[in-house]
Amino acid sequence: MRKLIGSFVCALALGFGMVSLSFAAGDMAAPSTQTVKGDLLKIDGEFYVVKDTAGKEIRLHVDKTSQLDGTFKAGDKIEAQATDKGHASSIKQVKPKM
Repeated sequence: MRKLIGSFVCALALGFGMVSLSFAAGDMAAPSTQTVKGDLLKIDGEFYVVKDTAGKEIRLHVDKTSQLDGTFKAGDKIEAQATDKGHASSIKQVKPKM
């Protein structure tokens, strides 16, 4: 009887341990991304300030991991893929529609 109870307690502890590990792994999932389209207002070091189509200014962090499709200057129309924390994973220039 003691061996049965000991085995049950061990299995219960192992089960709770696995549940906590699965929740921790869920937190490490890739961050969600959003598309930001608008006019590049300024470049301030590693930060690009973009005025989106709704008129809101968005500050994007750009570093060596960001994929830049060309060179950019203030006034360019751009489209960026950014995380919810504001890191730009890619930026490309958008050609104005005629």
